[in-house]
Amino acid sequence: MNKLKKIGLTALAGTLASLSAQAGEMSVGGTAELSYVQRNSNEVTGNPLGQKKNITFSGSGELDNGWTVSIYHALNDTFTGQSSSTMTIGMGALGSLYIDSGSGSFGLNAIDNVVPIAFEEADYGMATGLIDVGTVVGKQSSLHWAVPEIMSGLALQVGYQPRGGAGAISDGGSGGDVGSAAFKNGYSITAQYSPEMLPGLKVGAGMGENEDGGTAHGKDREEQTWFATYAFGPLSVGYQWSEDDDNASTIYTSDVYGASFNINDVFSVSYQYGETEYDKTANDVVAEFEGISAAYNVGPMAIKFTHNEGKNIGGTSGVNDENRELNLSMAF
Repeated sequence: MNKLKKIGLTALAGTLASLSAQAGEMSVGGTAELSYVQRNSNEVTGNPLGQKKNITFSGSGELDNGWTVSIYHALNDTFTGQSSSTMTIGMGALGSLYIDSGSGSFGLNAIDNVVPIAFEEADYGMATGLIDVGTVVGKQSSLHWAVPEIMSGLALQVGYQPRGGAGAISDGGSGGDVGSAAFKNGYSITAQYSPEMLPGLKVGAGMGENEDGGTAHGKDREEQTWFATYAFGPLSVGYQWSEDDDNASTIYTSDVYGASFNINDVFSVSYQYGETEYDKTANDVVAEFEGISAAYNVGPMAIKFTHNEGKNIGGTSGVNDENRELNLSMAF
């Protein structure tokens, strides 16, 4: 694939300075989740009953020039710090700028698997899942620019990460992999299009590159993907293809397809199948994943179930895995 050229955001430089903010608002939300998990018989899972505690803080305000600023912080499950944080700057005709620290809601991370599901993807709970996109510009401390609308139904995003391979960086700090084989600059571009003349259809694609981010020393890591989904009444179907080349001895090519169906306003079911071909120097191996999901939603309460099975996990023949989960959540 052609290398992705560096895309500058210098048009934004200087415009973020000397802007005062009007009074904003903050709100607190949360979700309580209970889960019952069963895994492969050869895995030690301990007590299958678990509880997740989600607390989120969100706020928004407006600058003197009409731009908007919003923040979103989520605490981790043990309440010892933040699990993710996002700042959004709405710049009117200049589009929107997102600073992501852990959410994975932008760029290639946002389209790593968009095939419709009722609850979870086919590789959920597997020891090693599908090899898809989202590594070249990770979700930790990255910048994403939503380009102003060029045509109706088209959404473009440009992503940049100064140095990959680390957790989210605190204010005033620095981080990332260091040394002779460290990840360097990462770049990505994604496009999603929903044509007005074909309601329910969405197509999209993305590509990215990380300098010296490959497994082999001094080699770039490259990713690309494309997808198509279509919703017609209660039925939604989709297909996605991805390729990840870490410039070592293996190229990873993934295919995912599936469908979801809304039986009524509160109950939905889905089926998803995915596979990753490990194109090795020696023998190629295909890892396969298959999953069914169901979700029942009544107001703030949701009861969800998934059953997933995997074969040749991690590109190793004969290594299988499975995961079943029953989940109850309440949003507040």
